Amino acid sequence: MTGHPRNIHVALTDGDRVWVDDDGRLPAFEQGQWGGAATATAGASRFLTDAVHLAPVVVLDETNRLHVVGARGGAPSRGRWAHTDDLPEDVRTQVVRSVREHWGTPPARRPDWYRPGWHDEVEAWIDTVLADTGRSRTGPLRTHRVWSISAVHVVPTDRGPVWFKASCEHFSAEAAIVETVARHVPDLVPEVVGVERDRGWLLTEPLPGVDTAGAPAEAATALAPLWAAAQISSLDWIDELRRAGAPDRGLETTLTAWREALTTSPELDALTADEQAALSEAIPVVEARVRELWACGFPDTLAHGDLHAGNVAFDGAGVRVFDWSDGCLTHPFLDGTHLAHWIAQEEGAEVGDRVHTVLLPWRDAFPGADFDRAVELAPLADLVFQTVTFDALTRGIEAGTGDFDGVVVMLTRKVIESVIAQ
Repeated sequence: MTGHPRNIHVALTDGDRVWVDDDGRLPAFEQGQWGGAATATAGASRFLTDAVHLAPVVVLDETNRLHVVGARGGAPSRGRWAHTDDLPEDVRTQVVRSVREHWGTPPARRPDWYRPGWHDEVEAWIDTVLADTGRSRTGPLRTHRVWSISAVHVVPTDRGPVWFKASCEHFSAEAAIVETVARHVPDLVPEVVGVERDRGWLLTEPLPGVDTAGAPAEAATALAPLWAAAQISSLDWIDELRRAGAPDRGLETTLTAWREALTTSPELDALTADEQAALSEAIPVVEARVRELWACGFPDTLAHGDLHAGNVAFDGAGVRVFDWSDGCLTHPFLDGTHLAHWIAQEEGAEVGDRVHTVLLPWRDAFPGADFDRAVELAPLADLVFQTVTFDALTRGIEAGTGDFDGVVVMLTRKVIESVIAQ
């Protein structure tokens, strides 16, 4: 978000028609100021009538976004249909293109949830799954969020809502990973209702304690020992995770992918000449330290890969981890580093101290390993790991969405700063 509120313009389309206000303009609302919707895509899908997104959100300028949707319910009560030719040229071009791509040939790597008929297919699958639990759906999918990497919907049923998530091809193993983790540590992940592994679909019970502002540091403190225990236990079922499709993001895979990102990411063209020189000097140092971390004596385990406040539900008693898009097998101290940063940021404490505390269970579990040195090395390795994550994301999703622009170069600068500081 910028410092200015975003205006959400909604183009409800029907062929070459578009719904407009009485004055001929696209209806619009200010993000966060309509209907209490948690996300802009949720608001846009319910602003005029029950609707679904036909294409990714279009960035018009710094403060204006265009959501092109198609109705699944009736026409709105106020306004009128107009021809798309009546729209201003810049908006008309975007609306026509989005509609054409939806009904015709979509761009490469566009997710299935922008495809005609997808919502009907999902609802048919959900109905079958719910029937096995003695429940039935009482209405259509309600959008929570749709974007380049996932589609999340609330499903109303006769016994309360359940949640549906579909992941993009890059994260296609997420549903199977959650199903596997839930079988072994059910109290730490969402309660699974159903999984369609081939299509990356996941249906779960609602999570108590989810806060749109993110869970408090208290949740991270509660989670830390539980998560370490879960990771240690995963050594007994790591082959199940591999069969579920959990990516291997161990030492050599990580360093190979990092070198590729540094060589090919167009974002790094934004580095200054001084930064380029500093990066060249930092690369061998970083590689040596990452190798040293893996040599400290701790095995690769289950990892969430993106363990921050926004992916943890905490109701004051129980704590559960959700949004498993980045689930993988890698060094366990990377998740611990995320938890430590979260705690330190809220408490105003030193990150190094919190990393040591969060990871303490590992010292007892592996007494022969070099715990103190691994704690020192983990934050830098996590920056490398995250650089690889976002470089792969930008390659794996539809070009031009802008969802992760600038993250690779930002993380690279942090790597340079970290080496210089030491």
